[in-house]
Amino acid sequence: MQNLYQLDKHFVKENSIQYILSIRFATDGLSFCVHDSSNRLLLFSHQVYQPESRIEGFTKIYQILTTEEILNLPYQKVYLLFCKQEKTLIPLSAFHKDHLAELYRVCFPLEKKEEFLTRLIPRSECYLVESHPTQLLTFLKTHYPAAVMINHAYPFIIHSLTAAIFPQEYLFIDIQNRYFDLLLIHDKKITLFNTFTYRSVTDIVFHILNSLKQTNTNKETVQTTISGELVNDPKLFNTLNTYIPNVSLLKDTRLNRLLNDEKLNSSCFVHFLNIHTCE
Repeated sequence: MQNLYQLDKHFVKENSIQYILSIRFATDGLSFCVHDSSNRLLLFSHQVYQPESRIEGFTKIYQILTTEEILNLPYQKVYLLFCKQEKTLIPLSAFHKDHLAELYRVCFPLEKKEEFLTRLIPRSECYLVESHPTQLLTFLKTHYPAAVMINHAYPFIIHSLTAAIFPQEYLFIDIQNRYFDLLLIHDKKITLFNTFTYRSVTDIVFHILNSLKQTNTNKETVQTTISGELVNDPKLFNTLNTYIPNVSLLKDTRLNRLLNDEKLNSSCFVHFLNIHTCE
C-alpha cells in the first residue's frame, strides 16, 4: 500500500477540540483519521513503514507523532489502536492483575520492561489483554494524557458481537498484515477467539476450516464475514466460498469517497474508522 493523505473541505483546524482523533499502529505503517461530532470523516492518512526492529519502530512513531501538525492539535478525544498479533482473551472469572503475567505467558513470551493493556469486552465476561514496551506506553501517555489505548481486535470483537443479532453461528475474520484474527460466536456468545500467522490464501483457508472442525461448527449454515487485507483478492473469496457458502465482505465506503478512490481496499481500515463508536 502507498502513502495516503486526504483532507475534507469541512476540516477546520481551529475546531479540533470538537473532533475525535484516532491513530493506528500496524506492522505496515501508521494511520490516523479525524471525525467530527456528527461522525463525518474529515481526514485520513496512512504512512507506510516496516521497521526491522523495535527500536526502529519506536523511533519512527516518535518522529511522526511529534512532527505532524495534525497530531499535535487539541482534540475532544484520542484513540490509540495497536495492530498486534500477540493478545488473548481472559475470562472475567480468571482475571486478576496480580496473575496477569502468568496467564499471558501461557500463550506468549513476555519481554522485560513491558506493561499490560487490558480492556473489558462488554457482554462477553472476558478481558482483552496485550503487552507493550514500557518506553512506548510512557511516551504515548505523556503525549496524549487522556487517550484510550486498546488493541485493534477490540473494535473488531465489538462490531462482531453487535452484528450477531440472531441466536445462530457466526464466523468473523479480520485479516491484517501477516496475521489474522478469527472469532466464532454462537447464540450471541464468544465460543472461540484466536490469531493465526499466514503467508498465503491457502494458509488462511486451512486455519478457518480447521477451527470450524475443532468447534463442530456447521460450514453450510455459519454466517461468515471477512474484513481487512486480501478482501479484494478474488482467490480468497472464491476458495473460501467453495467450502463455506455464506460469505460476505465488510467495507467502509466513506474512505473511498474521501480519497476518491473506488479501488482502495477500505476494509483494511473498517474497524479503525469505527473505534470511536465502540464506547
